[in-house]
Amino acid sequence: MSSPEKFSPAPESNSNPSLPDALIISCIARVSRLYYPILSFVSKSFRSLLASPELYKERSLLNRTEGCLYVCLYLNPFESPSWFTLCLKPDQALSSETSNKKKSSGYVLATVSIPHPRLVQRSSLVAVGSNIYNIGRSISPYSSVSIFDCRSHTWREAPSLPVELVEVSAGVLDGKIYVAGSCKDGDSLNLKNTFEVFDTKTQVWDHVPIPYNETKHNIYSKSLCIDEKWYVGAKRKVVSYNPKKGIWDLVESEMCSYKSSYDYCEIENVLYSVEKTWRGTVFRWYDTELGRWRKLEGLVEQLPIILACPRLANFGGKMAVLWKENMTYSGSNKMLWCAVITLERRKKREIWGKVEWFDHVLTVPLTYVFENVLVATI
Repeated sequence: MSSPEKFSPAPESNSNPSLPDALIISCIARVSRLYYPILSFVSKSFRSLLASPELYKERSLLNRTEGCLYVCLYLNPFESPSWFTLCLKPDQALSSETSNKKKSSGYVLATVSIPHPRLVQRSSLVAVGSNIYNIGRSISPYSSVSIFDCRSHTWREAPSLPVELVEVSAGVLDGKIYVAGSCKDGDSLNLKNTFEVFDTKTQVWDHVPIPYNETKHNIYSKSLCIDEKWYVGAKRKVVSYNPKKGIWDLVESEMCSYKSSYDYCEIENVLYSVEKTWRGTVFRWYDTELGRWRKLEGLVEQLPIILACPRLANFGGKMAVLWKENMTYSGSNKMLWCAVITLERRKKREIWGKVEWFDHVLTVPLTYVFENVLVATI
């Protein structure tokens, strides 16, 4: 499999000139977006329709919106990041693999062609609806904000942060982006914590005073939203903010250990994490009623024992997991793998996971840097 995944475009031709665009859009809107990267090769006019606002209005009217997985990688640490989206290969690609003992799932990460790519960092990327917000850039201090439109695959500018931040950690709650960071404390060399909120509907920033104002030794990072609160982890503590009540609290519970995990995500108001133990990779979920972590059951025999550098994402109520293999592939490359896991609550306070599929989805150079996995609703 090539790296990154590319499909050969069909010869350019007129795309059904007898059919009006409105009818074509009505048909395409009913097709899963997993097939759009393939359809984009039909013709230039087809490619234009796939990025048109009319198509996504039609998808919304037909209630055909769905979660689309996007992955951001630095294939070369000295170049701009590359973006990929999960898609299904055409039947021709699948037929060549039917001879394998394990039939391919058909899922791959396809390259997203983006004009004028922006620098990003993992903790500052968040998805709201069909947009991915890039809060700042990888060179600090920064205040710029840009928006990646997952429908047209284009960037545009958004209102800048009201302060320049050295560190950024962002999360989303009820359509608002909550940003914790550190900025200069006047003329001193110390840093103070700041907390900003961005309303994605009005496109307006607002400042929220944060009571735990400490020096640079306690910069806030690793945030999450759960139970209608926003949690922000620091080196020494975790604080939570309730936007409806405007109340801050110090959090002292086992939940705080999510900071030391490989990655974590919230799915249907349950916090999940993945971490490495002497027994291998372990998936856990946090029981808020009992205040303790529990093992996600059923995955031991379904996934490899060790998942290197795993990343988690809420994929429409399911858990998407991406990881790299431990061994090198073809000498100078590595294989990226992806799994989609359904989650089921059972008796005795148990949650079980069932792997719908997992497969090799992309081959990358050894120099790559894994930034983030996000799911946009399109």
